[in-house]
Amino acid sequence: MSIKRVLIRTVYGFIILAVAASLALYIGYNRNLYVGNAETAGEIFIHGGMLFDAVDGAVVANPGIVLKEGIITCIGSSCEAPPSAVSIDATNLSILPGLVELHGHFLLATKDNDSLSTPAFIWNIVQARPDVRQKLLEAGITSFRSLGDPQDGILMIKDQLDSGELAGPRLFVAGPIFTAPGGHPTINGRDPIVDGFGWQMTFQSDSASVVRTEVARLATQGIDGVKAILHGRTSDDGEVLQATLSLSTLNAISEEARTNDFWVAVHVGQTSEHVVDAINAGATSIEHGVRGGNLISTEALELLVSKEIVYVPTLGREPLGHLNIPALDDAGVIIGVGTDTNNPEMSYGESYHLELSYLVDAGLSANSALLAATRNGAIGLRKSEQLGTIEEGKFADLILVNGEPWNDISELKSVEMVIQAGHIVVDKL
Repeated sequence: MSIKRVLIRTVYGFIILAVAASLALYIGYNRNLYVGNAETAGEIFIHGGMLFDAVDGAVVANPGIVLKEGIITCIGSSCEAPPSAVSIDATNLSILPGLVELHGHFLLATKDNDSLSTPAFIWNIVQARPDVRQKLLEAGITSFRSLGDPQDGILMIKDQLDSGELAGPRLFVAGPIFTAPGGHPTINGRDPIVDGFGWQMTFQSDSASVVRTEVARLATQGIDGVKAILHGRTSDDGEVLQATLSLSTLNAISEEARTNDFWVAVHVGQTSEHVVDAINAGATSIEHGVRGGNLISTEALELLVSKEIVYVPTLGREPLGHLNIPALDDAGVIIGVGTDTNNPEMSYGESYHLELSYLVDAGLSANSALLAATRNGAIGLRKSEQLGTIEEGKFADLILVNGEPWNDISELKSVEMVIQAGHIVVDKL
């Protein structure tokens, strides 16, 4: 055989191998991808059942709900749906708005990943975490605020979810975490992600001019808000043990964020003074809050109420924060639900429902916990005009539950159907 023929066969062999490898990669990527539905949603008519619209906590017999093209178009006994509409009989079920997770981490490790090898976990991220997206929807969570994920990866997934290419909750993204040089969550001043994957998770600076420029740049990248670490690791009595942002820097972050109508989520230390500092520097939500056995002050409560700040206690991560729930509730503070799901002891969806049970055990009524998970979540996202309650003109994000969770919060786990943007994405009926 001539050298020419050998070379030709070798080249053809490499081409065939390359095509086969590409095909295998394509098939592997699309397997169990949990795809979405990019088509315009049709019409749905929901009749029967009880309605918790989350406007004020009232529960009424469902008078009839019509959804069209992803919007709630009619609520009432006079609503008419065309014969072509999908009819859902909610008799013996409860209808609520989709749930909102206000403090999550979408791409970090939890106990959901315990059985995965490192290559399998990386592949799971490449596929935009199909198991996580499915678990969140099956738990009734239709909106998820990412407060610290690798920037490039989370924005890519957000685009895929927004387009309908993938199924999953609406994703609201903070981008990199603003922190002081060497501050939380860096490891000896090194970004916890960038060294391993080339993705940025933190932005370290204590310069007001530098952070202003960065927030303005991020506004062009598709973020929805910003997260800042005012105080990192602290002792129970409030002693700061890690680098801290100056209040002037946090104020600069907040001012630039306000020009873009962004929310500003601020991770604070354990005392009331830390909460007061964060609010005065422009926070729109307080993450973790007063904890470590400390009690919240009257000054902090008054500021939280007067400035309508959302308080996200993350009791699953900060159990001693439960001591302040009665005072927060009595004062009328807007409490939101967040899990800070980012460690091997927590699980997507499951930890959210545990957080609700912790809030109730700490003193919230089941009804108030539902408002925290729905209406208040939308306030935290600055999306009250579109999400959080079941009202005409709002996005068609609803869940149907077997039980009466306004009486027993544990019954909220019995999700039978999830409708997101007018599409039925979970159906166990």
